[in-house]
Amino acid sequence: MSVQFHRGVVRAGSPPTVQAVTVSVVIPTRNRGALIHETLEKLTTVGDAATEILVVDQSTDGITAQTVRGLSAKDERVRLIPTSTVGSSNARNVGWKAAAGDVVAYVDDDCIVEAGWLEALTAEFFDPKVAAVFGRLTPYKKEERSGTEVGMKASEERAEYTAPVPPWWVGHGGNMAFRRATLSAVGGFDPLLSAGGQLCAGEDTDLAHRLLKQGREIVYAPRAIAYHKHWKDWPAQKRMERAYGIGAGAQFAKYVRCGDSWGFRLFWAWMWQLGVRRMGAGFIKWRNPKVVYLGYCQLVYPWVGLLKSIRHPINRTHTVYLDG
Repeated sequence: MSVQFHRGVVRAGSPPTVQAVTVSVVIPTRNRGALIHETLEKLTTVGDAATEILVVDQSTDGITAQTVRGLSAKDERVRLIPTSTVGSSNARNVGWKAAAGDVVAYVDDDCIVEAGWLEALTAEFFDPKVAAVFGRLTPYKKEERSGTEVGMKASEERAEYTAPVPPWWVGHGGNMAFRRATLSAVGGFDPLLSAGGQLCAGEDTDLAHRLLKQGREIVYAPRAIAYHKHWKDWPAQKRMERAYGIGAGAQFAKYVRCGDSWGFRLFWAWMWQLGVRRMGAGFIKWRNPKVVYLGYCQLVYPWVGLLKSIRHPINRTHTVYLDG
């Protein structure tokens, strides 16, 4: 089985310079006080271009708040935003609504940004046509590849996306930025498609697809580098991969219900690329049963997500599930 796509990609060496923008950095977090300390410390060291650094805290303990307040005493741009919401999508939405910048850049609480990260993201928004930018995301400390990596986008070639493609080609939520006006216009992130949400995962790829369907431009900027810590043990990674599959199925089912035929194409592309091909790579390339199992998850759990999503109503204006 093969699923073909027209990439709709134009590549160029560097973005045009048109107008300056201000940038707010948002870090969603929940009960990861030990992880976020290094993320924030590095960000305050290299993120001079940020107007503010907002930590949206859904934690049920006080460790994150204590960490953030300690750093905010040294850098007044750092601000804690406690919230009773649940799910990374809701935290991301709280963040952009509270942000003062023209652009809202997101980094996850288990990621470490490289020097020049924010400047590379921001430079792309000098072109007023650009609605969103995704940066390069690779394993922390350049760990040797094993086939079990998650959230990885390592290409060193800049790309401009102007038409729908499989949105997991564009980039990942641990390193991305959007115009705040764009987020407002499209209704922000889907509240159910996220870690901790009812439909488990996928708010980053979902928003990328919705933007491309509207004809908005997304840039992949490889000079905006962040490193992802692979800190989960094997049982936790299995749970995460199952969540990815559930979120993907729910995401694509939503498109079909809204009359978007891309939902069918993406469903089968996901199962082929992340399911069948990954299982094959696990057998042939990696010779690793863990990789085979992760591919198996992407064959089975999208169907679970499809079934779980049916009972949730949809806001068809913005193509997002209704919370509650």
